[in-house]
Amino acid sequence: MGVVKLLPEYGLVYEVETGKVVPESGNMVKYSMDPVNAALDKLDKYADDLMNSLTPTGNFLESFPHREKSLYYAGIFTNMFYGFIFGLLVAFLVVILRFMGLI
Repeated sequence: MGVVKLLPEYGLVYEVETGKVVPESGNMVKYSMDPVNAALDKLDKYADDLMNSLTPTGNFLESFPHREKSLYYAGIFTNMFYGFIFGLLVAFLVVILRFMGLI
């Protein structure tokens, strides 16, 4: 049975299942939400890290300092590499077609 403490100084709780405000009984199990909150904080850090990975200038949770633009530079070099390879393939295709007399 879930309860929400309304007025702890008067001993009043709200029973979630019945929807009534009742006096607090002595047979309730009390537990701390600190471990759950710690796990939620950890998940919140991971969610922020995932959102930072969507921008090229964001920094990661486990990255070294001053590496904020590493994804930006990696994207530039990757596109340069693919552009170079694509250009070589097109040039090779033009040379082969010219050699065969099709152009």
